[in-house]
Amino acid sequence: MQQKVTCARQIIKLNSMKSKFILFGCLILGFSALSISCKKNNQKDATLNELYKLYKDGKIEECRYKGKTVFSGSINAFDAGSTIYDINGDIIGNCNYAWGGVDAICNQLNSCQTVYCIKDNIWGQPAKNKYHLK
Repeated sequence: MQQKVTCARQIIKLNSMKSKFILFGCLILGFSALSISCKKNNQKDATLNELYKLYKDGKIEECRYKGKTVFSGSINAFDAGSTIYDINGDIIGNCNYAWGGVDAICNQLNSCQTVYCIKDNIWGQPAKNKYHLK
């Protein structure tokens, strides 16, 4: 009888250790996913702040291209076109319809939303600053 009780306690301890190990593993995975998400948001914020310096007198749009976030920046001037940037702020395309420099990416952007637009602009859009850029 004593042996059965001892054996049962060891099984409970083993199950308890296994549960703790699984819980610890899940916590590590959860924190890893959270840190990756925060890193992406930090990169997006940094890029938007840099783009704001270039386009504070214009417009910035956030779009999707092949499932990834990209940005389009335009100055507040007729026939100026726009430039497409990746999440890191690198130029990946130019869309200058007036002067003939139109890259293929210009026609492949999806779900574009204006995230910044100066007041009294040529597009007739209301002023907007979704991410409070400054």
